[in-house]
Amino acid sequence: MQRKIIEKEFNLPFGELLDSSSDMLFILEILKDNISVEYANETAIKKLGYTLKEMQELGIDGFRKPIKDSKEFSKHMVELQEKESLTDYAQLTCKDKTQFCVEVNARIIQRENRTYNIALVRDITMRIEFEEELEKKLAKKTKQLNEKISILKSYQDAIDENLILTIADKKGIITYVNDNFCKLSGYNREEVIGKAHNIVRHDDTPDALFKDLWKTIKSKKVWRGNIKNKKKNSEYYIVDSVIVPILDEESNIKEYLSIRYDITELANKQKEIERLAHTDNLTGVGNRLALSEILSSYKKEPLNIALIDINRFNQINNFYGETIGNNVIKSFSQSIQSKLDDSYKIFRLQGDEFIILNTDLKKESFIDKMIKLNSFLSANTITAENKKFNIDTTVALSFEEASSLVTTVNLASRYAKQKGLSFNIYSQETSLEDEYKSNIEWSSKIKKALAENRFTIFFQPIVDTNTKKIEKYEALVRMIDEDGKIISPFFFLDKAKKSHQYIEITKIVIEKTMELAKAKDIKCSINITIEDIESEYIKEFIFNSLQKCTKAQNITFELVESEGIENFVEVDEFIQKVKSFGCSLAIDDFGTGYSNFEYLLKLNADTIKIDGSLIKDIDTNQDSYDIVQTIVGFAKIKKLSVVAEFVSSESIYKKVKSLGIDFCQGYYFGEPKPLD
Repeated sequence: MQRKIIEKEFNLPFGELLDSSSDMLFILEILKDNISVEYANETAIKKLGYTLKEMQELGIDGFRKPIKDSKEFSKHMVELQEKESLTDYAQLTCKDKTQFCVEVNARIIQRENRTYNIALVRDITMRIEFEEELEKKLAKKTKQLNEKISILKSYQDAIDENLILTIADKKGIITYVNDNFCKLSGYNREEVIGKAHNIVRHDDTPDALFKDLWKTIKSKKVWRGNIKNKKKNSEYYIVDSVIVPILDEESNIKEYLSIRYDITELANKQKEIERLAHTDNLTGVGNRLALSEILSSYKKEPLNIALIDINRFNQINNFYGETIGNNVIKSFSQSIQSKLDDSYKIFRLQGDEFIILNTDLKKESFIDKMIKLNSFLSANTITAENKKFNIDTTVALSFEEASSLVTTVNLASRYAKQKGLSFNIYSQETSLEDEYKSNIEWSSKIKKALAENRFTIFFQPIVDTNTKKIEKYEALVRMIDEDGKIISPFFFLDKAKKSHQYIEITKIVIEKTMELAKAKDIKCSINITIEDIESEYIKEFIFNSLQKCTKAQNITFELVESEGIENFVEVDEFIQKVKSFGCSLAIDDFGTGYSNFEYLLKLNADTIKIDGSLIKDIDTNQDSYDIVQTIVGFAKIKKLSVVAEFVSSESIYKKVKSLGIDFCQGYYFGEPKPLD
């Protein structure tokens, strides 16, 4: 069928346009027993490679095959005649045996009692390839999405299993809670959904916390903190909370996600530990640490302090034993508390010594109150295990600055006892400061203490910074006064040097420390000066003692005042000698002088002890922190262990730990005391 006939028969005036079309056009005449290809445009002929005559000879089934769910052509024609038009898919085979897929839009047309199928055919090979590639990508993305959904589900399960989860809208109205929230709070979902979060707010939680919380999350930042909440039954619980603002695609806050962890038990234990750390175990009043923290933070005036102790209490302990002595102390403490209201804070320093602190009364009123208290205590009889004790007390007062209150009230107490007074108020005129500086008096005291064997060793623990386990001790000499008071070497060591009694004290320290190191198999450090190393007598005593000591490897010599070294040869010989016994060397008070690094390079040290003046304010002084950080870095390069002295608080300890310091020493871990 030629183009003109087509144009005439089928009213197709655009034959030339159809021939140039990128789509193929076929006209098939549907006969009773046959289907004849009457027309194929130029595109179809070029695409397939067949002439129209060859197509007619092959028949439509000769170069067309169904694909997917398409039917054979005869069935296709039946369906087409029923519907008169449809879209079908097939595969065409070219003369060169190549194949491609097509989309067929077919229509039935009747002309002069003859039926024709006009089919517009489009090559969809590229589309199919694209769809197949798209399906592969979609399958891959779907798999990845399912994996992520599975992971998120695992996260959700983990959160629901261990954490407390809530979601609230921008106004803080709860929109979701998980099971853990319901279990902990006692509310069911219906009771909290649609309610504000303050349904669980506890009265103890300050307003300032919530102001900070809302200010933070409204600025699109994450808030973290601990919150005390209230259960449905009015009990409380404490949670470690993280509140995260959830943003939409325009970075506007959509809602708030709150993730919490129940730390009630931990917080209660921490509170109890803190209470125990600040409480005297025997009496239940505050201890030395509690007093020290109050005084260090105190800013106001006036501040009134009194020291009360039992005269000759050591006689009760020595004669009746420690158990009865402890009962006397407990009863004595209760007697003090019975006469004072909550405006007074009571602390037990040691033994029979109690501190009373008051911040409200005027000086005159406090003096009057303490006079009455002293009269009551001295007239009071204490019963312990069916034994009655008449108590005689001494009360000393001080109104000095907070930093010197304990020292001055102790001086006032000692003066009162020496003068036989039951009551004394500290003043420069009545203090014992000048007397303790008297070389003549101290020479006599030291001589008598040596003769009566009243020099003893106190041990301060040195702990592993990470584990807080005691690893060793520093041996520190103490003198016991005639009244049983413990005297620090601050008062007598320099006097001993001037009165040539220092060597005997040094021998006592070395001998007793090595005995304990051997008997208890503990590691101990002994302070040693340049004068000790230069003294042939002390040096030989050390070597002979080490020769006898079977636990010499437990001994560390701490070299103090290392900047005074002039004869490094002699010092080095001493170090090599003690190390030959298995001892180690530490440099004490490191960081206080300019030439410490130079000396350290010359000495074969194993450990450096950073001076307390750098450690005591490391948590508040950036300069101290920077210096210590430099020292620690130097020590690590030289493979030296580091000890931080004067670790007196949790905040200092945390700073020390963050710097990677190996060991800590200070009142936070333990004050010097007898090892037993």
